[in-house]
Amino acid sequence: MNKFSTILSGGVLALSACSIEAQPNYTVNIPVDPSMNNTMAYLIDWDSSQKLDSAIVTNSAVTFKGNASDPFLGRVIVNGNRGPIFIVEKGTVTLDSAGNATGTPLNDKMQSYIDRMGRLEADYKALNMTDSLQKAAGDSILAVYQTIPATAFAENAGSPIGLFWFLQGAYEMGLSEIDAAIAKTPSLGESKRVQSLRNALLAKTETSEGRHYKDFEVTYDGKVEKLSDYVKPGRYTIVDFWASWCGPCIRQAKVIKGLYNKYKDKGLDVVGVAVWDEVPNTLAAIKSHGLDWPCILNAQTVPTDLYGISGIPCILLINPDGIIVSRDKQSQELIDVVDKAMSEFEMPKTEASLPSQTSQADTAAIF
Repeated sequence: MNKFSTILSGGVLALSACSIEAQPNYTVNIPVDPSMNNTMAYLIDWDSSQKLDSAIVTNSAVTFKGNASDPFLGRVIVNGNRGPIFIVEKGTVTLDSAGNATGTPLNDKMQSYIDRMGRLEADYKALNMTDSLQKAAGDSILAVYQTIPATAFAENAGSPIGLFWFLQGAYEMGLSEIDAAIAKTPSLGESKRVQSLRNALLAKTETSEGRHYKDFEVTYDGKVEKLSDYVKPGRYTIVDFWASWCGPCIRQAKVIKGLYNKYKDKGLDVVGVAVWDEVPNTLAAIKSHGLDWPCILNAQTVPTDLYGISGIPCILLINPDGIIVSRDKQSQELIDVVDKAMSEFEMPKTEASLPSQTSQADTAAIF
């Protein structure tokens, strides 16, 4: 992934935690695509995802007015589509068509960091990386670029700007790093997103390699399914947490299909767990990609919360004793770990003559 777009992917910033008073002390003006006229727009607290206000898009624009006692990060959702992040604070905040927010002190300061990164990115892209001198200049630009989020956080710790920039790098941190940051800047511990990230890291630690898998159950269309329905003692199991809209998930499904076909009669089972997805889309993907193993439908956030999964695909390999021996490996790494496990595994003789777990009836029942 492009190192520039990765840092900037969160968008621009927004706004405050509100207390309602008689007179509004902030206004947010946002241009909207004309196709969205007469649709509903919501102003949300980006940190907590709480809806704070609603308005109808009129004349290709939407305006929110309210009262903010303290600045906070906000976002606008228009007809279900997520808009840019900005800061809600006293004054008039104006967003342009690119999502840049200006007009108030914190938004202007936030924009200065974004503009600086944009200039550096433009300079970097203008270089010819096949030329050694220009490549060296590019490396210097990249080094400066990558320091900006940390600098922005350090210069604005305790403010919405600091929280935004902290979260740009927080998903690459371990639990000890998160805890150290909270100890140094206690206000981070009040952030719902930081709390959620910390809880996810705890859950991930408890379901890391060497730990016993955790069971869960999902109810859909009157049917209750558990992970333990598919993780059988005495056999290896690949558990694939995925979604139909996830391109990397579909690419890894091809890898899993190759492993399944190679080892399904030698003691390897596969179960998919559809998360963050709509059931009709899951079923369509299962059919179109020929996924011939069982899939737990409509799991949503039940397993992702339990396993601390912040991105998919998340692929587990569970051994015959129920121990997670591999987590988050993909492509050749996944192939290597499964090949090694299966080369050292001798399927019990009572199992060797039985058909593989997924019968034709099992597969048909999925659709």
